[in-house]
Amino acid sequence: MDSKSFLTTLLGAAVVLFLLSVILFQWLSRRNTGAGSIREYEELRLPGKASGKQAVYSGLQRMYAACERVPLLRAYVTTIRRRLSVLQLYDEWKLRLETMKIALAAWGLLLAAAVPFMVWIRDPTTLLLLFIGVWVGHGILADSMVHRLENRLLRQLRHFLADIRHHYHRHRMVEEAIYDAADAAPYEMALHGLEIHSVLTASHPEERLEQYYETAPNRFLKGLAGLSYLVKEYGDKIVQNGSLYLHALGRLATELNLDILRREKLSYLLQGLTAIALIPLLFTKPIESWASRYFPAMDDFYGGKLGWMTKIAILLIILGSYILLRKMQELGGEHKRKRRKLERQAYELPWMRWIVDRLAPAPGTREAARIAMLLKETNSPLRPEWFLVQRVALGVLAFVLALGLFVALHGVARHHVLYAIATPDTMFGRLPAGEEEKAKEAAALDRRIIADVKGMNQRANEKVMAELGKDPQLARDEAQLRAAAQRIMRKLEALNGEYLKWWEILLALLAGWGGYYAPVGVLMFERRMRQMEMKHEVDQLHAVIGMLAEMDRMSVEHLLEWMERFAFLFKEPIQHCLLHYEHGAVQALEQLKEEAPFLPFVRTVEKLQLAVENIPIRQAFDDLESERLFAQEQRKQDYERLIEAKAGWGRMIGFAPMMSLIFGYLVFPFVYVSLDQMSVYYEQIQRIQ
Repeated sequence: MDSKSFLTTLLGAAVVLFLLSVILFQWLSRRNTGAGSIREYEELRLPGKASGKQAVYSGLQRMYAACERVPLLRAYVTTIRRRLSVLQLYDEWKLRLETMKIALAAWGLLLAAAVPFMVWIRDPTTLLLLFIGVWVGHGILADSMVHRLENRLLRQLRHFLADIRHHYHRHRMVEEAIYDAADAAPYEMALHGLEIHSVLTASHPEERLEQYYETAPNRFLKGLAGLSYLVKEYGDKIVQNGSLYLHALGRLATELNLDILRREKLSYLLQGLTAIALIPLLFTKPIESWASRYFPAMDDFYGGKLGWMTKIAILLIILGSYILLRKMQELGGEHKRKRRKLERQAYELPWMRWIVDRLAPAPGTREAARIAMLLKETNSPLRPEWFLVQRVALGVLAFVLALGLFVALHGVARHHVLYAIATPDTMFGRLPAGEEEKAKEAAALDRRIIADVKGMNQRANEKVMAELGKDPQLARDEAQLRAAAQRIMRKLEALNGEYLKWWEILLALLAGWGGYYAPVGVLMFERRMRQMEMKHEVDQLHAVIGMLAEMDRMSVEHLLEWMERFAFLFKEPIQHCLLHYEHGAVQALEQLKEEAPFLPFVRTVEKLQLAVENIPIRQAFDDLESERLFAQEQRKQDYERLIEAKAGWGRMIGFAPMMSLIFGYLVFPFVYVSLDQMSVYYEQIQRIQ
């Protein structure tokens, strides 16, 4: 099969498999949407029931138990389970079921698409790139399925709030309204509804409420539980807009609807960008094969140092784009990221602690304050010393990889010198079949003679002439003999020049410096993305204040506690304010303004200071209700600008690998080889003249 047919078949198969994968994924996404109630799921677990769905679910449960007995598979399913544990916290059976669904669906789709490529492709480098692409693709599919479950729970919560309003009109009792709404709710939402009901009816509801705050999957469920507790404990009252509880539920539902719309629009605009960023992994080898077939001079570029360095640069761009896109998708997540055990355990090693303590900036310096503030602003789970462990590890890894790369490139160059066939200077195409066979024989002769004379610093030319003289054909033609000797000597000089040079070690050190500062760059990018979200979060905090300002027993400290539960970007400063609040409310709020100097947030804190010193909370924030319609219109415009800005960043990052593949692996080699051949052609013309 020629190159054109191979590429056509490969592209057609890739398109067909991609379409089949999309269709299968959409089918799996729409199946089991959580519409069943708790009773329906309980019936599926009964041993006497014999249905196809029950058989499938039982098989998945047994498969999960089998995976837990294998160490490697146990670690893998535990990783997925940990991400789902917040959503499916109260049901071990459902948690195992969803874990196996995600694992089987992700690997099934990827293997169905990757196995044909593995059968056709024999190049080790391309197979390695394909393996990397499959593993990263698995992460993308797993993330999409987890996000699908999160979005499904939010949509269920929207209907759950409407049901609570309906039943509250009937009973005028919070716990009864939540219980009746949970009875008809979908499975996942019903579990959380029953948990909130058990919190409200517990003998110590405050303790149970705090426990629920730690495990709730999103801030809207926290808000629902907290509002219901306050109304149950202190009673409802009639305000200007009717029931205080229903008014608060309406504001909560408005914020929930805005969040759902924002998630859906961002998902629509950013969908597929991560896959587009990974596509160049599959097309480096086909482009190289096509260019080498129709432009034989490209073989020297792709097989030389410059070709390998270009391929590695494209891989680094792909890796960087993938990391940045993942960071963009993680923004807005509400779950606390787990503390990094690896960095913490590495820091406990004595020799690592000694290195980190020597490299760490002195306490109180500007650099130490800058790193600490950067970690706070990005809500990083790392402490400064753990972050430095990560930086040191990445710096050393980058240095070792760069040094190994230069050593490998010298090996590639030596292999190219020994095995590349020689072409005449005036030959710009592919040699005829007969001439190419002779050139390969000449290259084999050169390798044999080079192996014999290798290591000889003196009289190497005489040894080469003596070895070439043993060939009867060359012995009869003095000109061919001298040309062959010159060719071999040039190869010897090239081989002797392939050693690790000082400037390559310097470049490896520069790569290590880049790896050392790469985590800082990623955090700065994450901070830039978070700064775009700050106004959106202040608006959400205003909605929280609007829900609670009319409550009689509400204090500024309790209001800060609610703001801390809803906050994501301002969580750390609000937590510090609460820690110091008992020692002085005004001083703690002043410190809050210093730690979060965002102007709209500072104005909110100043109103809290007025509520502490002079006026009630409802008077301090009376403008929230009077300017509510204007604020809603302004938020819509801010949402549009925010979404368009993030979509623009995502498109720029997502298409960067494709552009680098086209211009770096196709256009640049053409220009480079063309200029090189033009210079050779010009030299030939000069010789003729």
